[in-house]
Amino acid sequence: MIDIHCHLLHGIDDGPKEIDTSIRLCEMAMENGIEKIIATPHLAKLNDIDAFIELRDFKLDELRKEIKKRDMMIQIYAGAEVFVGDDIFYSGPLNKAAMNGSRYLLIEFDFFGVGFTTVLKYVEEIMKMDLIPIIAHPERYSFFQENYERVDFLLDKGVLLQMNAGSLASMGSRVEFDLAFEMALKNAASFIGTDAHSIRNRPNDLLKMLRCFPPNISQRGLNQMLNISPEAVLKNEPISTMDRRPLRKRW
Repeated sequence: MIDIHCHLLHGIDDGPKEIDTSIRLCEMAMENGIEKIIATPHLAKLNDIDAFIELRDFKLDELRKEIKKRDMMIQIYAGAEVFVGDDIFYSGPLNKAAMNGSRYLLIEFDFFGVGFTTVLKYVEEIMKMDLIPIIAHPERYSFFQENYERVDFLLDKGVLLQMNAGSLASMGSRVEFDLAFEMALKNAASFIGTDAHSIRNRPNDLLKMLRCFPPNISQRGLNQMLNISPEAVLKNEPISTMDRRPLRKRW
């Protein structure tokens, strides 16, 4: 399996502080069938992108050397989770933060004080850069929880979605689970990621979470979200889509 959203690198964001914890997360990933990880540390200030990339690549190189020294069978790729706010309009190109040098950009928004109309403008600005936005954990945003049709609207525009495994495993709120479950049933999400930050509080024990998923999520759909679509990102290839159906909020 491939994890496209993981805060694996040490000393760069709210993920691991020490490289030993990064190594432990790699070990946990291997124990849970994850063979490839895109490291996605938070990029919070778009005007500091060059400094961020330099630090990220330094930390990534350190981790890769440790992995090689220990003969660990796991591959780590460069990425970022880009916090998008109003500075997107004067930040310049964000291609350097795309995943593994592809056109795919993992993005997140403020959980408070931003509305769907504003998010739509952010997404359109990213697309003008010839990038394909992947919204991280959409099930956690209130503007989607309140109106599922907004999810369909963005999907129709070419936006992609990455759900957190913990949401489908009922580790978050009920409204997060409801939206994540509906997206999984209707083939709306292209990816499942761990969004791992640490060994204890938010680990990447993906197999344990998979066992807690609702049983009526198809194996074909899981394979698409955990293997096929992430591999396409790494190769910078188009994402093949399954038959998507409109989302409907269940009362």
